[in-house]
Amino acid sequence: MSVQQDPGQSSRVWTSPWVFRGLAAAILLLVVPALLTIGALDDATTATVGEPAPRTILADDVITVVDEEATTLAQDRAREGVDPIIVPLEAARSAIVDDVRGLFSAVVAAREPVGPTAAPSAAPGADGAAEAEPPPAEEQVAILEAQYPELPMATLDALVALDDEELLRVRQETVGIAQFFVREDVVEENVDATLDDLLAVELPLRDLPEGAGTEIVTPVLEAMVQPTMVVDAEATATARDEAEAEVEPVSETFGPGDPIVTEGRIVTPLAAQALQESGLEGSSAWARFLRSLGAMALVLVVTGVYLWRMQPRVWNSSRKIVLLASIIAGYAALVTGVSLFAEPGQVAWWYLVPVGALAMLVSLLIHPVVAIASMLPAVALVTLSAPLSNGVAVFTAGAVLLSVPLSIGLQSRSDLRSATFRAGLAMPVLAAISILVFGPRAEFWEAVGAAALNGLLIALLVQGVLPFLETLFRLPTVTALLDLADRNHPLLRELETKAIGSYNHSVMVASLTERACREIGADPLLGSVAALYHDIGKIRRPHFFIENQYGIPNPHDELEPEVSAVIIMDHVIDGVRMATEYKLPPEVVAAIGSHHGTMVVSYFYNKAVEAAGHADDVDEDTFRYKGSKPRSKEAAVLVIADCSEAATRSMAMKEGTLSRAAIEETVDGLVRARVDDGQFDQSALTFDELRQVQESVVAALEGIYHPRIAYPGGSRPDDAGGRSARPALDGASSGRADAAGPSPRQAEATPDEPATGEPAPDVVAPGR
Repeated sequence: MSVQQDPGQSSRVWTSPWVFRGLAAAILLLVVPALLTIGALDDATTATVGEPAPRTILADDVITVVDEEATTLAQDRAREGVDPIIVPLEAARSAIVDDVRGLFSAVVAAREPVGPTAAPSAAPGADGAAEAEPPPAEEQVAILEAQYPELPMATLDALVALDDEELLRVRQETVGIAQFFVREDVVEENVDATLDDLLAVELPLRDLPEGAGTEIVTPVLEAMVQPTMVVDAEATATARDEAEAEVEPVSETFGPGDPIVTEGRIVTPLAAQALQESGLEGSSAWARFLRSLGAMALVLVVTGVYLWRMQPRVWNSSRKIVLLASIIAGYAALVTGVSLFAEPGQVAWWYLVPVGALAMLVSLLIHPVVAIASMLPAVALVTLSAPLSNGVAVFTAGAVLLSVPLSIGLQSRSDLRSATFRAGLAMPVLAAISILVFGPRAEFWEAVGAAALNGLLIALLVQGVLPFLETLFRLPTVTALLDLADRNHPLLRELETKAIGSYNHSVMVASLTERACREIGADPLLGSVAALYHDIGKIRRPHFFIENQYGIPNPHDELEPEVSAVIIMDHVIDGVRMATEYKLPPEVVAAIGSHHGTMVVSYFYNKAVEAAGHADDVDEDTFRYKGSKPRSKEAAVLVIADCSEAATRSMAMKEGTLSRAAIEETVDGLVRARVDDGQFDQSALTFDELRQVQESVVAALEGIYHPRIAYPGGSRPDDAGGRSARPALDGASSGRADAAGPSPRQAEATPDEPATGEPAPDVVAPGR
């Protein structure tokens, strides 16, 4: 049986975010270490201990190297010269005597009778009973063994075998010997020897039963005695540490210009250590690659976790993940380029690395917070190439922190030029401070000059590379959006030429969207640009949309409702296709595809229901837009601004000026209809933000359609509140009267769509 593969499975695999994350990881773990390794190729011959030096290497500054081996040997000798500090154990002295006495007390207790026993000769019921007797010897031994398992069985048997008088005598003599022992100062290692000497002297002098000395006294004391003095480990360690601390390090000092190693001479361990600590020893390409690989693995893990937890939008953006890795790789190439010119131990050259360009590009193309986090790879890459250069590391971190704020809030290309100019001016100042604090001050002017060139590189790189990366990765950066907002863009020019009504509508919607986005903290520039392009799909068949019909009959009058609906809905599909062809940012393309969501083209749906006679005979899905629901706040705002502008314009063309109440009523109905239809479920737009958007749109529309003074010869105000009757406008729409559908108020009374406020233009020309 064969398994048929899903034809879209391969496509889904290759578009999975993990594929692009893997590509970014490969860039960081393979490309970046390979670039850094190039810088080690010209310095791959290292000075090896015990071998002739490949070249003469001079100290670039005062270098003091500690001979660790000699210093450690001197410290060990100082520690060994400190005797252990011993303190008495008074509790141990008392415990020894008490333990000995306790043993003999246990022997006496084991002999206690267990209770009266009935006399064997007594008849049942007799009053007489035998006197209580001690337990058998075996039972006494068992009792003592349970309490003193450390004593030999022979000792326990000998104790039980003693009569009361002998037991008392042995007890007194054993306690006496124990008291002699506790008067001695005995440490752990001397316990056995001290006891042996004491027994050798005391046992012959004591009045003991025969054999009791070897069978009882000696084993008992061997089991009971313990040290009466102990080494104070803490005090001893402290004293030895103090003695070690007083030892001066054994070191050797190389002055500036002194040869650390001389070509052809054997490299000593101390000289090799001096080269390593000063960064002058050179490095093998393979060692550099492995070291760089380890560092970038750490950067990869930390950055990945940071983006996953703190910047999920970046983490889930395949383009931005690959772009971030590519920018870091480009920065690594710049670091390698500097390393090829910098002499070992020379610090000034490293102030030429344009770290500000890295920070500004990440800030502009990805996110300012991610740009701050780019400090980690920036410092890591410089430190790998210029080890032990604290001043350069501080300069690198400071350059990131200074450059990122300068790249925020840019509104034009001139703002970008100004930001790079200010960043360039800051670099020499930051380099001067770093070199004065961390040195070497002998390279002060060289470092300041390198930092000045650094500022020039920042300006050239940011302004030169930014447009290329914007286009390559199709990112909605400020500068890219500003370019798209230019009304001379080919798509906008074509829209204006072929569909002037849709163009004017788009300009109005862009103004409404920008204003509302600003109110809720969304991106106003992105919202405005998306609104400008949202109706570009109408370029294909402009005259099928009512705003572009001037003095011509409505072509929908001759078409079936289903055909008309398809034509109207296709402008969304056509718009997405055209936006993709012109390589507009995906965020803008998505907004174009969702500016009607999945709403029903209600005018033609109602027309189809009327023709069929019953709603059950019409497939509602046929009349639903085939786009998607808005997935961002900017796209959701565009949906509201689009339908609101179209609805109020239709009302104004019929009724003249509009009151705020009429605008609020219409906008509220439109928003409620889309909320009820679930159009904003994926947009992350809160109800509070929805209210703010609605209020912003109403206020803006009121400013456009508010009542005005009637000029002489103009139309008279009506009786309903000062609205001007505009017959000229009504006449202008005579060619589409039937297609215009019901007015908003009429739509509210429609049984199938109660209180939706669905406007006529949205029914006939829903692309507005």
